[in-house]
Amino acid sequence: MGVRRFATIGLVGGVLGCALLAGCGQPSESSARPGDRPSGTPAASGDPATPEGDDELVAWVEEYCGAAADVVDAASRLPEIDASTPERTSATSGRLLTVMIGGLDTALERLRGLGETGVDGAERVRLSTVEAYSRVRERAVNAKGALDRSGADALGDVRTTLDRVGALELLGDLDEVPELRDAGTRSHTCGQLSADGDPRIAAPR
Repeated sequence: MGVRRFATIGLVGGVLGCALLAGCGQPSESSARPGDRPSGTPAASGDPATPEGDDELVAWVEEYCGAAADVVDAASRLPEIDASTPERTSATSGRLLTVMIGGLDTALERLRGLGETGVDGAERVRLSTVEAYSRVRERAVNAKGALDRSGADALGDVRTTLDRVGALELLGDLDEVPELRDAGTRSHTCGQLSADGDPRIAAPR
C-alpha cells in the first residue's frame, strides 16, 4: 500500500517547532492538505461479482484508513503559531494542541467502533493502532496542561509532541495482514493515503 508514515505531519511538526522555538516561519497551508474524501464510505470494488464478505472487509479497512485520514486532516488544520511574544506563542500553541487532540479523538472513536472482521490479525492491528494513537494523544494532553501551567517555558513539550505525531505510523501494521492489505487496494481512503508511493495525502485528480 505504500508509505504508512506521513512526511507531511513530520513537516508540519518541524516547521511549527521552528516557529515555536526560533520564530523562523509559519506552516504552509499547502504542505499537508488532504484531498476531499468521504468519511467511512467504502470504495466501490468495480467487480459486481465480489463476494459480500469481501465488500464488508473493504468497508472495515476504509473506516480504519479513515481514522488515519482524520489525524492527517487535523494536522492540515493546525493554526499558525504567533511567535511575536511568549504569551501569543503559548496561546496559539495551546490552540494547535487542541486541534490535534480533537483529530486524535475522532480517529480513536472510529477505531474503537470497528467490529469483527473474521480475519486473523485484524483485531491485533486495530488494538495496536488504538494504543499508538492513545499514547500520542496523552502526550498532547500533557503538553497542553504544561502550557496552561507554565506558558512559554513548556514550549519544548509542544515540539516533542509534534515530533511524536510526525513519527506516528498512522496505518500501523495493516500491511502485515495480507487480507487487510489486499482490501486496502480497493479502499478509496487507503488509496489516497498512499497514492503513487507519495507520502503526502493525494490531491483529487
